Amino acid sequence: QIISGAKIIDTHDLDLGVEPSAGHGEFIASLKNSNSHAEIYAYEKDLITGKILSLLYPSERILIKPFEEISDNRLNYFDIVTSNIPFGDFKIFDKKYSSASDSIKKYSTQSIHNYFFIKGLDCLKEGGLLIYITSQYFMDSTSNERIRKYLMENSNLISAIRFPNNLFSEYANTEAGSDLIILQK
Repeated sequence: QIISGAKIIDTHDLDLGVEPSAGHGEFIASLKNSNSHAEIYAYEKDLITGKILSLLYPSERILIKPFEEISDNRLNYFDIVTSNIPFGDFKIFDKKYSSASDSIKKYSTQSIHNYFFIKGLDCLKEGGLLIYITSQYFMDSTSNERIRKYLMENSNLISAIRFPNNLFSEYANTEAGSDLIILQK
């Protein structure tokens, strides 16, 4: 359960989810443990990782392609979008966002983490939850200020938690600082 203002959001009510950067499926397992009836779409652009995911989760929709290729009929569609999103100053090519008249969509394609936040929010139906683990850079950098402002104007901040820098050192062999961000559209 997640508390949003005075309302408790029961994760059992989140029936339709997407994992935009699935990796080895940690969030798929978590969503299925919370709601075994949930229908999950998982995007993984790496061929080998995607094939392994398909074997691990044969009943889920594993799409071996990048999140940028999610179809338009999946916008405003999901109850939950959750991931440990990629981060860095890598540009994204999403034909619709790269050439959008909406300046925030166009700007988001300049950094992969910004893009995942904007596209993830666009994939949620009203009331849906976006739950991301991201680099501390997203919250700390002035270059992400436009994106953070947009998110605060277009969603409700449920929680923002800064993890200790060594939280993932044993599991992922990294000491990069990470934050957990939970937003409700």
